[in-house]
Amino acid sequence: MIKTISAPTETAVEVIEPTNTAQWTPDSWRSRPVAQAIDYDDQLALEQTCSQLRKLPPLVLPYQIEGARQQLYQVAKGNAFIIQGGDCAESFYDVQHDIIRSKVTLLAYQSQILGAALGKSIIQIGRIAGQYAKPRSQMFERLPTGETVPAFRGHNVNSENPESREPDPQRLQLGYFYAAATLNTITQVEKEPSQGARNTKAPPTLYTSHEILHLPYESALTTGVYNTSATFLWLGERTRQLDGAHVEYARGLRNPIGVKIGPTATPAAVVALLDTLSQNRDHYGKISLITRLGWGKVHSTLPQIIRAVQLSGHVPIWICDPCHANTVSTTCGRKTGIVNAMLGELKETYVAHRRLGSHLGGIHLEQTGENVTECFDEVHVVEPADLGRSYRSLCDPRLSADQAIDLVKGFTAFVKEWCPESGF
Repeated sequence: MIKTISAPTETAVEVIEPTNTAQWTPDSWRSRPVAQAIDYDDQLALEQTCSQLRKLPPLVLPYQIEGARQQLYQVAKGNAFIIQGGDCAESFYDVQHDIIRSKVTLLAYQSQILGAALGKSIIQIGRIAGQYAKPRSQMFERLPTGETVPAFRGHNVNSENPESREPDPQRLQLGYFYAAATLNTITQVEKEPSQGARNTKAPPTLYTSHEILHLPYESALTTGVYNTSATFLWLGERTRQLDGAHVEYARGLRNPIGVKIGPTATPAAVVALLDTLSQNRDHYGKISLITRLGWGKVHSTLPQIIRAVQLSGHVPIWICDPCHANTVSTTCGRKTGIVNAMLGELKETYVAHRRLGSHLGGIHLEQTGENVTECFDEVHVVEPADLGRSYRSLCDPRLSADQAIDLVKGFTAFVKEWCPESGF
């Protein structure tokens, strides 16, 4: 069933009522295997917390989700471009006005750079107001003392402090309220006058996003076919199993859905995911394929995937995440990113799409508005010792504000050089 509602200060949008298609419900994922599951000692406490979450107001409303889908349709058609960015893992401690403002204004400035260079509307999506849970390659961590403790899984689950690693369901409620406080701060920032040398003012729409990981939390905040915890949600490389719980949960949502695609993905597997997540091929832009292949691996992997998707009839949005597959570990075990390699992957991805008549529709970055030192850039962070000046990430390394801006500028300069006649 479709209802038409008029959103405040916006055009009317259609809100979809749930149907019984393929017997999907917000909890039908419970019959499937759950990758990256969180093991709680007190299941009753988890159920009670989720019951409380179901009673709380939505963080985003259905009309906002439908409005985002209308804009993302234009991206899939090649008429707009996405800049998506934010923390690898948000911290409860960073829910402060100045820190949130720095993230919002960074996205706004990147949007200005991209818009001026590409001649397209830019849609901003933040990894913000909910990116509080993380998958891990290892479920346990061995401390220097020899003790084994659960791995840090994000502030929605446990603490980065090794002494507080047991999953605590009460943190889910904290995560909801920290996300609400962040959304409120974003609204305040959007109303502020332009400030600073960049003369950057956030536009009226910044969509929120996070990874679909903690399924009890996500389903508790699902009303009908809308996940009301964020506008845009994505499936990670470790949770996109076709027969898995995360894909089952995502397939019934009206929210825009992203899927991370790594170098081991096959063309057939990607098309199968699209068939499952977007059974109606006319729903352009419902699914975003977020490739994270690594510099030097794009040309051996991506063209075959692009061609298979084209032949399938699906029209997804193509986004490049150049951060995840371009990391190294220092001799002391600290994980860091390499900015030049990130730019290299962006260039390779852009060229692969152009050569096949496809188009890159967005960039997905792990970044912060602060001047951290978590990635090598051959200018300010050159030696492993430089990382120690301000390495504060709870998980993977983030680009500093300056590095993130330089990366976007480097990408747009390449695009204009490669395709000067159209700007894109």
